[in-house]
Amino acid sequence: MIFPLFVAMTLLEIYVLASVGDAIGGLSTVLLVVITAFIGSFLLKQQGWATMAKAQNAMMNGQTPAVEMLEGVVILISGVLLLTPGFITDTIGLLGLLPFSRRYFINKILTKNAAKMFTQKKSIFIRTSSNDSKKSNKDNTIEGEFWED
Repeated sequence: MIFPLFVAMTLLEIYVLASVGDAIGGLSTVLLVVITAFIGSFLLKQQGWATMAKAQNAMMNGQTPAVEMLEGVVILISGVLLLTPGFITDTIGLLGLLPFSRRYFINKILTKNAAKMFTQKKSIFIRTSSNDSKKSNKDNTIEGEFWED
């Protein structure tokens, strides 16, 4: 599923870059891509530090910084999209860096995946290994226990 999406996005980015380059010129298109990258990197740094401060504040108040962690994931994905040259990925990346649209993305992710997260069976895996230094790595025995509720 991801490979066709990657190919389609790449072809769409090339088409948009060629169309914009035809309309405003090649040099202007390259400069516009570079300018959006600089604006995006500035916003990425600013929003990343702001989210880190909010997470630290939540931990100091004894709260779990779950929302801040999700914001950090969206900011990370937005940064990757901003590193990819193109106008569509830059637009999506910039939207991920704006606080109001970032909350929208987080709400969509949570509503889409809430059923999956809360209906899976819980399982625990504990791994123990013997620390016998006389045996080589091939001869080490790994013992483990597995419970499924």
